[in-house]
Amino acid sequence: MKATKLILVGILSLGAQIGLLAKPAPAELLLKGQRVAETGYVTKADAKRIYFSASPSGKNERAYTKSLIGRLTFKPPEGWQEAEEARLSGEYAKAAAAYETIARDYRTVEAIPDNYGSLARLNQLECYRNMGDYAKIAAKRPLLKKVGLSEKYHPQVDLFAGWGTLATLEKPGEVAQLDRLVSDLREADLVPSQLAQTFFLSGKANEEKGEAGKALTDYHRVFTLDFGTDRALSKVAMETALKLYAVEDKIHKDRGRLEEAHGLAKIYGSLFGEVPTEAAQFAKPLPPIEQEE
Repeated sequence: MKATKLILVGILSLGAQIGLLAKPAPAELLLKGQRVAETGYVTKADAKRIYFSASPSGKNERAYTKSLIGRLTFKPPEGWQEAEEARLSGEYAKAAAAYETIARDYRTVEAIPDNYGSLARLNQLECYRNMGDYAKIAAKRPLLKKVGLSEKYHPQVDLFAGWGTLATLEKPGEVAQLDRLVSDLREADLVPSQLAQTFFLSGKANEEKGEAGKALTDYHRVFTLDFGTDRALSKVAMETALKLYAVEDKIHKDRGRLEEAHGLAKIYGSLFGEVPTEAAQFAKPLPPIEQEE
């Protein structure tokens, strides 16, 4: 009986190890000086070499230095299209799970820029951001290496580091870290969607520091700068701004601030539906301005 149990445990352990093995990535490889590309599988890659095999098992792999390669084109992996469709339709949890499988399968080729594994991890983190699951971003972000992505994606990798801090932003050290990151990102060459994310993160840092005025300015920049490109982020920024207005003690004594909040509530209502409960007061008509006698 004991021997049977040991055999069973061994089989289960072997099965688990096999399940963790990365799969060779289907690709086409064209060497410099050749006219016909080879169809096969990239089994792994490092800083200098790419290992290529004609077999899906990776048997008889050959090592090529990167200087010999004229073109390397990966084929979409199994599950990629389904993951993309789920992400674009807002099924973020489903998409994130599919991207996880692809990222694991391609982890041995992460030294190749813009491989499907790195792109899957990037899209997975984007799904978590849209879900507001910042703890998952913090856990998965270290698995995303800049070496596996071209430079245009590098600012987004840094932005995900900032999004990950939101999971524990109540800690002073995390706020200081986010402040430094935002400061560095403002010096970078960002596209509008990345700049909008930077302003949102800056708003969160300012909110934690008790600087509500600066935070509101940041949130307003998010939905005026990037509205239409990232509606989900704009919606969150509007909600956060409305809740900040709602806890502002002097807002009912400041007509200008009250009109700001009312205008934002009207826009939010027309675009996204009912405003957050905390800010429902701002969706009501404003009281008339008292005339001085």
